[in-house]
Amino acid sequence: MRRLRTNRPRGRTWTKTGTHPPRPVDTHRHGLVWLAVVGSARGPVKQRNRRLWGMHHSPAPPLTERQVQVLLAVVEQHVASKQPVGSKQLRQRYGFSVSSATLRNEMAFLEEAGYLYHPHTSAGRVPTAEGFRLYVNRVREQPLPEHREASRVYESECRRLEGRPRALMRATSRSLCALTGYPSIVMTPSRSKDRFKTIAVYPVSTHNLRLSYETDTGKRIEKLLRSPEPLRADQIALLSRALAKIYTGKIVGELSAVTGTDLAAAVADIDLPEGLLFELRRAVESEEERDIYVDGTSYILDEPQFQEVASLRAFIETLDQHWLLRETLLPAADAERVTVIIGGENRVHGMAQCSVVAQAYARTGTCAGSVAVLGPMCMEYVNAMAIVSLIANRLGEAVTKEDLYT
Repeated sequence: MRRLRTNRPRGRTWTKTGTHPPRPVDTHRHGLVWLAVVGSARGPVKQRNRRLWGMHHSPAPPLTERQVQVLLAVVEQHVASKQPVGSKQLRQRYGFSVSSATLRNEMAFLEEAGYLYHPHTSAGRVPTAEGFRLYVNRVREQPLPEHREASRVYESECRRLEGRPRALMRATSRSLCALTGYPSIVMTPSRSKDRFKTIAVYPVSTHNLRLSYETDTGKRIEKLLRSPEPLRADQIALLSRALAKIYTGKIVGELSAVTGTDLAAAVADIDLPEGLLFELRRAVESEEERDIYVDGTSYILDEPQFQEVASLRAFIETLDQHWLLRETLLPAADAERVTVIIGGENRVHGMAQCSVVAQAYARTGTCAGSVAVLGPMCMEYVNAMAIVSLIANRLGEAVTKEDLYT
């Protein structure tokens, strides 16, 4: 195997066909201390060497601690300024002891690794969704700010609205957006305790299906669905059996336990149009009977990311459709602590350029409500996580699931 000469320290080689170790999942507890950051034993890697692993699409080498610190600083500075970040800014503001040239090398490495990108040639760098994810994974391992004054004010609101759960939901939504500066959502647990007794689909025409299901309380629902592609009778029969296997016996109010991935896996051998699966899940889960409160939509107009009409329209359309909001928040219902969903991690296409910070409350089995804020990927994550966690915990203490339905 031919070895390529590099500028790395002696004793190290870089092979054109070498296998590089996978990027580690970062769960290390680390304080965000920027002063007195020292260089690691591993020196800066030259640009031409970075291209070698990039051109073969092999996993990026693991980051050194200094590279992680540079990335965290870039994220914090970009969140604060909403502008690309350069090496001089980092050295002046975060006290790095290395030269600006070394910082530029590290930022170029992070760009090649997929954590940063260059919006245009003369600018500094901006974090990618992967860069924001590493940042969130780091900061969430530290204690969140307490926000004692916000806690005191919200607890006072809970006492004032005691016995009026729906008024409290609306007040909670207003408090969330006021404290974070982002649009907020409060979703109640499902009211439905019915179980699916039967569920099936029947052909109406080559493109139309009739979805029919009945609950153990005798409630019967029928809906007409349209497939974007023609369907055969055998496909419909297989789909009907798959739906019965997934949903029969499930509590309607706990459908968050059945994910879109579960449904897709169950019908993987049937070769169904993806759009039909989406419509099926939407139709079934519309019976969950959740109330959703939204506030602060206008806050998003202040964010540079949403100055483009297409991005703004996709975001507003998502907020206008409660079933899409429910789909966005369902991951939080299964989590034990605050959940952060970044960019393409979102289930809903219209949220692919956004971040969601959410936490469940009033958990009963797999059924829970959620509170959340939505915003750009350059969100103030630490503050948003602290406020969402505070509100969810206090709301769970103030209102039980039963209170919501009396």
